[in-house]
Amino acid sequence: MADNQRLVRQSSKVRTVRRWLWTRLVGAAFYVGAVAWCALKMPASLTFVVPGAVIGGFLHIVKGRPWLGLLAFLIVVAVVPMLFWPSMLTGSLGRLTDW
Repeated sequence: MADNQRLVRQSSKVRTVRRWLWTRLVGAAFYVGAVAWCALKMPASLTFVVPGAVIGGFLHIVKGRPWLGLLAFLIVVAVVPMLFWPSMLTGSLGRLTDW
C-alpha cells in the first residue's frame, strides 16, 4: 500500500464506531419521534406505541439489531391491536341493537 493511501483511508475501527453510533442515534430518534407524534396526534394509541417503542428501542439501540427492533415495533403497534378488534366491535354492535 502506498503512503498516500494510508492517509486517505480511515481505519476500520473509526468506521465501525461511526456505524455503531449512527445506528443507535437513528434508532433513538425514530422511536422517540414515533412516541412524540402519537402523543400529539393520537393519544389513545399510546397504549400500544409506548410498549412497542420500548421493545423496538431496546433491540435497536441496546442490542444493535435495527431490523429486528423495527419488526417488533410493527408487530406490537399494528398486529396486536388487530387481535382486539373483535372485542371492540362487540360493544359497537351491542349499541346498534339497543334501538
